[in-house]
Amino acid sequence: MSAIQYLSAFRLYGWDVLLLAGVVSLLTTLLKKTVFEGAPKKLFVFLPFAIGIVLYAVYRAIVTLSVQPFTSDFTMTLEGGFACGCAATLYYVIYEQFFRKADGSDDTGLPDTDGTPETDDAAGDTADDTADEAPHGEENADTGAAISPVAPLLEGYVPEETRYAVANDLFEGAQGRTGDDLRAFVRETLNAAAPVATDAELAALTELIVSYLTSLMRS
Repeated sequence: MSAIQYLSAFRLYGWDVLLLAGVVSLLTTLLKKTVFEGAPKKLFVFLPFAIGIVLYAVYRAIVTLSVQPFTSDFTMTLEGGFACGCAATLYYVIYEQFFRKADGSDDTGLPDTDGTPETDDAAGDTADDTADEAPHGEENADTGAAISPVAPLLEGYVPEETRYAVANDLFEGAQGRTGDDLRAFVRETLNAAAPVATDAELAALTELIVSYLTSLMRS
């Protein structure tokens, strides 16, 4: 996706969702570096959406001065919270695509693409890091090559060396597909690309990616 396409995607969301998505990004990063440090990468695929739902529910409860966002309006809360998670994921992809430093350092506090600390950098072994990362596509953000917005949702499920290719296949192959056709395409792609995922994980990941792609294709 180009910068114009990303900006177009953000037009889907209201200012409240975009602001909450920023908070979701910060909280996800904080939890990743503290409470959930060392947790499986799979957790961070769903964490922004879970945080988004909680934050959106609290926000709507404050605005409406009622508990309806937790009760009768919970469907609306889920939709708004999911939108916050989508926007937060887009923030992350835009950072990777357009703002990540050429040396792979991270001054903003956002998570690295692979979600692991750069231990070799602390020892000054930056040249080896660059060589190690080359096959995995992290430098795509540094060279200006396009990074699929689906890539963050595959961490922990699709092997790192094929993650970007699979993400691009999903994004490009989803164009023109809707409903069960899109769902079947995503599930078939994930079946082949995510050998470590259980049936339950594949089902949940399929629904997440289908909803995410659907929201992106509305732009």
